[in-house]
Amino acid sequence: MEQDGGMPLLMDVEWEECFLEPVPDAEFERWARNETGNPNSSPLRYFVPCPWVARAAVKLTSLPLVHLDHDQADLVALVVSRDNSCRLCYAGARSLLRLAGMRPKRIDRLEEGLLSADQKTGTQRAMDFVRRVSRSNPPPGKADQKALIEAGYTEGQIKELAYVAANYVAINRLTTFTAMPPQRGERIADGWRMDVARFFLQGILTKRRRSAKPEFLTTEHRQRPFAASLLGLDGLPAARKLLEILNEAWDSTLLTRRAKALAFAVVARGLESRVCEQEAFRLLAEEGLEPKQIEDILAHLGSPALDVAETTIVRFARETTWYQPAQIQRQAREVHEQLGAGAFLELVGITSLANAIARLAFLLDPV
Repeated sequence: MEQDGGMPLLMDVEWEECFLEPVPDAEFERWARNETGNPNSSPLRYFVPCPWVARAAVKLTSLPLVHLDHDQADLVALVVSRDNSCRLCYAGARSLLRLAGMRPKRIDRLEEGLLSADQKTGTQRAMDFVRRVSRSNPPPGKADQKALIEAGYTEGQIKELAYVAANYVAINRLTTFTAMPPQRGERIADGWRMDVARFFLQGILTKRRRSAKPEFLTTEHRQRPFAASLLGLDGLPAARKLLEILNEAWDSTLLTRRAKALAFAVVARGLESRVCEQEAFRLLAEEGLEPKQIEDILAHLGSPALDVAETTIVRFARETTWYQPAQIQRQAREVHEQLGAGAFLELVGITSLANAIARLAFLLDPV
């Protein structure tokens, strides 16, 4: 899905019309504006039918970093969003760089340098690393982490690079699968209005760049579903943030826990994430499925043990690991028609989290 060139070429990526209806919610929008510093909370209205997804869309934009510089985190957003051909997130990443004072041509030159140089600087090696996290085909290994250490990165910075990349893997999927309209963001990102807006939207950067302190997972955190997959981030506030989002997702009832565990199992198998897959097997066993049934489901994306909705869920989940935007959007529209808005958004949220968390599991056992 990687594109060549700057904003104009990414705008050529085929993108379907959004099929969701925005749902105004004044209380939620006030909370979102307070959390992000962004006065425009209207795009979040598309997620309101599934409350935890709406809140996750806000929480994921805040990056609690202890070791990594926020300027470099913004580059990760640019590179990963481009790598996933997410037009809306790519425009958003360029807007953040504009808010930080960069001109469009400078962003183009910076982006070209990150992608094309033969002699790699430390930053270029870091962006190569985050693309490996994004693609996970295969995921980064010990050699990739060693190369970053030799380039001057600490273990904490490397973990936060992986976290930020996985974070945008999730955000890219939330916005792409729902075909969120990108055109307004694209017009603003490189337009003159951003020069004016920069003086009024510094709150966005201030909110995103809040300093964070180390945090460790508690015993209660570690007992929640898929906590084992996030132990590679333990000690960073990122682990707790992702787990708290996942906890809220798991407690929602728009989809059954069995359906959510099936989606996780399919994504984990596709990304060869052993620790995620093992946890999904455990949860599915608690829901009454036998190991042979689970294997049959993962091998064939169907089984007599599944109902019609579950069959739709596992087949859609398998397509979320790697995709072309318009193709997955057309599939998503069909799933939305079958499941309804709330359950569909829950599925989008669960598969987005599964893709992020399964991609982070390499930190536990890099090859």
